[in-house]
Amino acid sequence: MERKLGLLKKGNGCRCDISLTQCHALVEIGRTPGIILRTLADQLDLDISTMSRCIDSLVKKDFVNRKNSAVDRRCVILELTDNGQQLFNTIEKDMNDKFFQIFNRIPEEQRKEVLNSIDVILDAIQ
Repeated sequence: MERKLGLLKKGNGCRCDISLTQCHALVEIGRTPGIILRTLADQLDLDISTMSRCIDSLVKKDFVNRKNSAVDRRCVILELTDNGQQLFNTIEKDMNDKFFQIFNRIPEEQRKEVLNSIDVILDAIQ
């Protein structure tokens, strides 16, 4: 939802001088350890070469490890390093805090309706 609504952007959740695309990639890898590069590219709606360059940069910054699958050498498996996991945890905490603050500004009697509306909007965006 952060990505779809544009809430996760530089200066508002991303840290350590990484691009917005790198930030989204890091978050998705953190949420799905062992994700395959192709799947990540599809989730972020990026072509494989762009995603590969993004991951290369995260590897150089010691946030992501990439390895070839033992089963299919064409598949690249992605996992966070310890530094990447720390950054992921920080981003997740920051975004959870932000959503909590936003949610608390909504009158209690309207919260369920707002959440249902957000689901409808996200489905429509898909």
